[in-house]
Amino acid sequence: MTRCLKFIFAAVLCALVLTSCALVRTPTDPPIETTATTESTTETTDITTEATTAESSAPESSTEVSTDTEEPPEVLPYVNPLTGEGMKTDFSNRRPAAIMINNIKISCPQNGVGSADIIYECLAEGGLTRLMMVSMDYENLPEVGSIRSSRDYFLDFAADYDALYVHAGASQYAYIAISERKVQNLDGVNMWFPSTFYQDPDRKKNMGYEHSTMTTGEGIASGIKYKRYRTALTEGFDYPLDFVSFDTVLTYENKAKHIRIPFSGVQTTDFVYDADTGTYLRYQFDGEKHIDGLTNEQLAFENVLIYFCETGEITGDPKYRIEVGTIGEGTGYYAANGTYTQITWKKESHTDPIKFYDADGEPLLLNVGKTFISVCPTTVEESISFNYEW
Repeated sequence: MTRCLKFIFAAVLCALVLTSCALVRTPTDPPIETTATTESTTETTDITTEATTAESSAPESSTEVSTDTEEPPEVLPYVNPLTGEGMKTDFSNRRPAAIMINNIKISCPQNGVGSADIIYECLAEGGLTRLMMVSMDYENLPEVGSIRSSRDYFLDFAADYDALYVHAGASQYAYIAISERKVQNLDGVNMWFPSTFYQDPDRKKNMGYEHSTMTTGEGIASGIKYKRYRTALTEGFDYPLDFVSFDTVLTYENKAKHIRIPFSGVQTTDFVYDADTGTYLRYQFDGEKHIDGLTNEQLAFENVLIYFCETGEITGDPKYRIEVGTIGEGTGYYAANGTYTQITWKKESHTDPIKFYDADGEPLLLNVGKTFISVCPTTVEESISFNYEW
């Protein structure tokens, strides 16, 4: 009897479980489809996901998820004193390298000039100009050249940065100044180095021997080590360029969309503002793009400094070399962000760094970025245009 009761109880329990399971139903509503849409801007990338029902009468249901997928820019711990830009390495107490670059038309394109932090341009004899590029991280420069000879006033420009000076030959006046001032220099003509300078065979063949001397960052570092030159800044040295903070962009009332500088009948240079990049694209030889031969890219600068010096031929010089009055004070212009302002400059000696001042007489501040410095004769000041039209 007891066994029969147990059997009846088990049967009843099983029936209850089956009835309960029959009450659980699978939903008949259609599935929800998810579509991802990506919208890109120059500042952020937002991914928005919207849930929609395709060809369904089910109630509308939507979910919006916004995700910033662009990583914030890396905050670098140090600042390049030549550009105001962030750096991973502390170069605040390091001497840069100043490298003389040939700028005769036949020697173009030059190699490595796009890697410069600062480039100077100043007249040499015959109405030609010569360039000097200044680089802080010189050890990592690519091939650079062609390297050309020094003029004594370029030594003053290099001294503005306490720079190690790289050249291939020099005028008699420059050699005298190098000797008297004990300039620590690497000369590709009258010095021997194991691996600093070399002649590019293609340039030698197609441009001429004098336009073929090249170097590299590794070669410069090797020469400095070979000569045991000082690589730390002179104690208390103060770089001549000062920069605003990263989040500041200087703009002035006067427009400077196209700067034209007529150095001479041989060389006219142009800086055309590109609003998309916030830089001035450089042209020379009356409208030719100034290109780096390694990258095939046009040179571009956030800052253009122009200052004027008394310039004239050296009396009795058989090669019509010139002298440039780099010592003293004078006027100039600073262009940035498609605008410009008047400035003044002052340099107390050949070895003291130049100082620039704004229209109010305060130390000039520059936008963060690369700078091109045009050192012009005072006679061309009235001929400079800031909104030239081709």
